Amino acid sequence: MSLVSVLSRRTGLGQAQDESPRGTQLAKRWNTLMVVLPTAVILVLGFARRWISDDGLIFTRTVRQILAGHGPVYNVGERAEASTSTVWQWLLVLVGWATGADISRIAVYLGLLCATAGYALALDATRRLYQPLAPGRLLLPAGVAVLLALPPIWDFATSGLETGLTTLWTAACWWLLVRALLHSRARVTYPLALLAGLGPMVRPDLAIASAGFLVALWFVRRPRLRAVFAHLGVAAALPVAYEIFRAGYYGVLLPLPAIAKEASGSDWRRGGTYARDFIAPYGLWLPILALSAMVVATLVVRMRPTGFKALAREDAGRTAVFVMPVIVAALMGLYVVKVGGDFMHARMMLPALFVALLPILLVPSGRLALPVASVVVVWALVCGFVLRVPYTGLSPNKIIADERGFYVDAMGIAHPVTADDYLAHYPRFPEAVRVAKSEHQHVLIYPWYDGFYVTPLKPDDPAPYAASWLNLGMSGAAVPLNGRSIDILGLASPLAAHQELTGRGRPGHEKELDIAWLFAMYAPTDAILPPGIDPLRVAQAKFALTCGDENRGKLKELQDSVTEPMSWKRFWKNLTGSVERTSFRFPNNPHEAMKKVCGVEELPEGYLEKMFTLETIPGRESS
Repeated sequence: MSLVSVLSRRTGLGQAQDESPRGTQLAKRWNTLMVVLPTAVILVLGFARRWISDDGLIFTRTVRQILAGHGPVYNVGERAEASTSTVWQWLLVLVGWATGADISRIAVYLGLLCATAGYALALDATRRLYQPLAPGRLLLPAGVAVLLALPPIWDFATSGLETGLTTLWTAACWWLLVRALLHSRARVTYPLALLAGLGPMVRPDLAIASAGFLVALWFVRRPRLRAVFAHLGVAAALPVAYEIFRAGYYGVLLPLPAIAKEASGSDWRRGGTYARDFIAPYGLWLPILALSAMVVATLVVRMRPTGFKALAREDAGRTAVFVMPVIVAALMGLYVVKVGGDFMHARMMLPALFVALLPILLVPSGRLALPVASVVVVWALVCGFVLRVPYTGLSPNKIIADERGFYVDAMGIAHPVTADDYLAHYPRFPEAVRVAKSEHQHVLIYPWYDGFYVTPLKPDDPAPYAASWLNLGMSGAAVPLNGRSIDILGLASPLAAHQELTGRGRPGHEKELDIAWLFAMYAPTDAILPPGIDPLRVAQAKFALTCGDENRGKLKELQDSVTEPMSWKRFWKNLTGSVERTSFRFPNNPHEAMKKVCGVEELPEGYLEKMFTLETIPGRESS
């Protein structure tokens, strides 16, 4: 029997279904191939585009601190949660501890392994979903072809970030949900509840998907009220326990990147631009419209005899399994648009697209499915070989970046997979590393205008030296673990994260701490400031940092919450003040901060003169 014959009969284009053993066996092999082949493709494409981003290096420093025994911190002596994915952070810790390998390489290849396993699980689940609905039919690569055609999918199969883990978590939840639907006695409901509950710990915004999987599980199994509460308890146990730890240890309710990016805010216009930047370059509207038309037409055909309500009531569990991913994906995409998107091209839209396509990663062949799948595959070939973002590095508005393209182009190497690749090749940074590792000891090193300056550190700072650099991942890789990598954007700095947001720009880059705060925090009171640094602003910043009393929310207490030695008393104080502390913001301008925090317009008499050797410092004019 030829494959053409099987295709004709198994797609519904022939006169009758071929139920012969040979035809059935060939169909099973084909459907298995539809799981194996796309999984192999994502593995190959992800490996071909392997890299680690600067943000990925931020993860690796925290992981190295944990493995060194310093706890989940970015800098020793300051409790700051710089990681948005708790599960990814601790997974890297586990693998790093077990293997002793370079953490940046682990982040790259473990991310690829997670992404590959995620595709295998998701495709297998969708294959199983259609077995009782279309027995013996060949499955066509519809939704998965869309994913495999997109260059951002290849890029973020690695990157050192949690995207691969997000794919695996989503796929595992999907696999368990499908199994719960198909096997009424399968004991998967509590494992699914536990796994779904981890969503916010994989990424905070995955809480939407967590809720979706739990609601769909309820429709599938319809448990009694007691069992509902039991499942909710299982789902909430780890996230609630970690949230208590986070509030007591870090003193806030959210990771610092969420505070720095004002994740509860709205910027619909910038978010719309971000969505268009993802959809337009690849003509993504075409496969979306084609697949949507197929789904709608199939639904209409199925509704004709009884109507939608009757169809939904007839098998509410199956309906929920098919509908839930679409609703969840729409909400996830809407949330990304609401908060203004991201600065990395397409990255934040990929999880929503993956969720939306789960029920149609593979579709049973038929008179409608075959031409639609053909259109999608043709588009996928054109997209994969031809279509790319229309800019190199930064977009024309300087807000979004083709992140991998930017760093590969800047460093001139195809696969930057280690911190050493960045330290040796990123423009200007090798010189910064040389300065940091030179004969200087116990100094603050920072870029200023077109060079690097060195100022002594305050005597009681135990760090051998401190360095400030806009690219936090690189800075963290260059500075030793007992040194201080200073973040001025708020991703790993409680002070910078709690600045007031005064304007919208690149997400995650909108709060750039005034350099006066660096000298106020880290320089001795008799420091000689470089040209262009106003000593009055430094003095105002220092006064704002120290004038507060023990009231929660003041700058002094904010600093105490992350620098005082951890004790049960400090933990309780952090925990009870976490809500107010999370919402606290202060002006970046030192003078305005002094007025808001200290309630004074002017510095105390003689305060400035006691701090600095003013006769050697140019530019004393008031701010």
